[in-house]
Amino acid sequence: MSGNQPWDPGLQIERTTLAWLRTVLAFTASLLVMLKLISHHSAIAAVVCALATLPVSGTVALLVWRRHHRSDRRLRARAPLPGGALPAATAVLAVLAGATGAVYVLFA
Repeated sequence: MSGNQPWDPGLQIERTTLAWLRTVLAFTASLLVMLKLISHHSAIAAVVCALATLPVSGTVALLVWRRHHRSDRRLRARAPLPGGALPAATAVLAVLAGATGAVYVLFA
């Protein structure tokens, strides 16, 4: 630890970033599996679901990295930490993943 910093720079932010990335990766992997299963029944439904969910997954991954860099800068400047865009985007991704699962159930 540095003399004037109350935290170990980098480690807390890194652990949080890795946790968010694991979450996005888990959502993306499960979406890809569901899309593969949907494609066996309806290719059009699989493409529509992919166009609705995969860009959101990529956006959430970008938000993770943006939050990582902002949090590091703000902790060093002793400023307030970033807002709730990342949790909100993850909630949207969860809802879309649930809707994709519902599409699979309806087409299976």
